[in-house]
Amino acid sequence: MRHWTRRFFGKRLVVAGLALCSLSLLAATAHACPMCSQSIAEEDLLPHAYMYSILFMLTMPAMVFGGIGSVIYFKFRKFSADQTAAEPTAEPAPVNDA
Repeated sequence: MRHWTRRFFGKRLVVAGLALCSLSLLAATAHACPMCSQSIAEEDLLPHAYMYSILFMLTMPAMVFGGIGSVIYFKFRKFSADQTAAEPTAEPAPVNDA
């Protein structure tokens, strides 16, 4: 890619990012319907139960994919170390003085 096109798309990307950030600052907060809000407000433990269930649902995919990724990474690292240890050392070829 030419230098001017990279600079052109870079500027557009920065402008688009700034526009999205400014729009997110203007967004209004979401409120529950009055009946849902009132029923949760009367309970003491229900809001905490919702909070913990949401945290659980958000962290489980990260834990699963992180665990699988870690296993793959360490298996690959072990395989690579075994391959380098199994390689014979390079010895110089014998010289024929005939």
